[in-house]
Amino acid sequence: MAIVRVELGRRSQEQRDAIIKGITEVLVANGAQSEGTQVILYEVDMQVWGKGGKTFAQRAAEQGITLPH
Repeated sequence: MAIVRVELGRRSQEQRDAIIKGITEVLVANGAQSEGTQVILYEVDMQVWGKGGKTFAQRAAEQGITLPH
C-alpha cells in the first residue's frame, strides 16, 4: 500500500483528477497495486503560501497571472 501526500496550490477538478491518476500510474509502474495506492491532495491558497518574502498571489499579480480560486 502507498499513501502519497501532495501539497500544491489550488487546481481545477480536471487538473486534480489528472494529478491523482498520474501519480497512481507512476507507483503502479514501480510495483504498487492500483487499489492500494492513495493520493491525498492538500491545496493551499496562494495568499498564505510565500517564497522570498512575497506570497505566490503577489508574485502572480506582478506577472499578470490570474490564479484559480
